[in-house]
Amino acid sequence: MTGFSKVAVYRQDMPPRGGYSPIPWARVPSRRIPLWPFVSLWFASNIFGYFYHMSEKREYWRNEMEMDESRSCIEPVLLAEQDRIVLRQYRANRDEETKLMKDVPDWEVGTWFGEKVFKSRTYFPDRPHVLDYYGLARPSTQRLDINASQWQI
Repeated sequence: MTGFSKVAVYRQDMPPRGGYSPIPWARVPSRRIPLWPFVSLWFASNIFGYFYHMSEKREYWRNEMEMDESRSCIEPVLLAEQDRIVLRQYRANRDEETKLMKDVPDWEVGTWFGEKVFKSRTYFPDRPHVLDYYGLARPSTQRLDINASQWQI
């Protein structure tokens, strides 16, 4: 006899004795978290943030006032230095003109073909004309100086 001759015995799957436990279908509310810790933390952080902001704002304006005062104090020094640089450039231009035109007869330095450029001794322009200032300079120097003025504070 082979192993195929035995007949398998099937057994019905039945519930356990006493039955299954009931299915929980009712709504179970979640545990309520108290709200007061969050509200108090939010309120305390707002109070702290307000006073911190006011102190930082006060410090910021104090620094701004100090910077404004220092700018107004140093402005005459910077203007004098700028005027000094302009006069030094005029002097260099005059010396260069003297050197360039030494071989030309009847040439007077500081005149335009013998005619004085400035009719009055009291007239002096606030800002030099670009051609006066860079008259004998290279174009690259002029471009560098003009672009450098954009970075001044």
